Amino acid sequence: MHLPGCGQHQDKRDTDGVFDAFNLTISATKPKRLSSSHYFGCDGFFFIALDPAATGNTHPSQTHQHPSTMASLSKSDMEILNQVIDDERGAYRLRAGQRIYYLFIATDVFEEDTMCRPYLLIPSLPDLPDSPWTTATIVRGADGAPFISAISTDPLPEIQTVWHERRIDVLSLRRTRRLRSWTHEVQYDGGTAVAKIACFEWDLRRIERETAAYHKLTQHRSQYRDEPPIAPEFLGHLTENGRVMGLLMERIDGERACISDLSDCEALVRRIHGLGMIHGDVNRYNFVVDRAGTECVRLVDFEHFEDFSEEAATEELLALPAELAEDTGRGATAKVSGS
Repeated sequence: MHLPGCGQHQDKRDTDGVFDAFNLTISATKPKRLSSSHYFGCDGFFFIALDPAATGNTHPSQTHQHPSTMASLSKSDMEILNQVIDDERGAYRLRAGQRIYYLFIATDVFEEDTMCRPYLLIPSLPDLPDSPWTTATIVRGADGAPFISAISTDPLPEIQTVWHERRIDVLSLRRTRRLRSWTHEVQYDGGTAVAKIACFEWDLRRIERETAAYHKLTQHRSQYRDEPPIAPEFLGHLTENGRVMGLLMERIDGERACISDLSDCEALVRRIHGLGMIHGDVNRYNFVVDRAGTECVRLVDFEHFEDFSEEAATEELLALPAELAEDTGRGATAKVSGS
């Protein structure tokens, strides 16, 4: 997908298919305008406001200057996996070898094209220490050169609802297809699964909710094996540098629901309500109908899950006919170039 104001350059480092750099990050608020020709960010990145707490460093006094004598990470081993940029700074998720680091770079440090394009940014970075730090801040020095103003080793926020016995390192998964921002089909255990990650703090809440929802669904499934499944199987927690920051699910095949599936979809939503849950987003693209096999309907995307209330349940059921008749594509999988 080509966005206004952006060239069609591709990241020259995106060769191994493991969570590549060009993820689409969408803010719930309107992106800031950088200039008349850059309402959107470059190569599929929206400009969004970054919350200072998203650094994971809530104790700035614990940061320290980069020692000039420390060994540096090899730039040839670096890969920018995700990035978001606003008009004050860029936030980058950087892979170097088998570790992940987070960079925060003021937007006056490099030219706009450099900030947007990993294959230009990486060679321009100052030397980064080869040590287990988590976040680094890069600013422009008095001489105009970039330098590291602070580095933190503080642990980053993580998912708190950890209940499954299996943890999978996200870097061990090879991406095969992008579905949405932070959501990919990946190769796992000889097959295909769906990985959802939250690397910045503003994404953690949605993954936290979805992980909690799957905990309830898995507990119910273990007690009532004869019932048709409500959702894909939860395969395990995804980790990054040891912290839990995502989930891995079974990939299920089928078609999106339409108005003719209303009775089946309503029955499924009522089953969820019976478990004390509100799905929170019953758009037609979150229902997967297996028309070729069992005619089973399942729900996905529990990011807006909340505890049951009569008012919310009534609203969810009343909204269902309009949601299933909707044909604008709202809620559909994002179509991104290369996916």
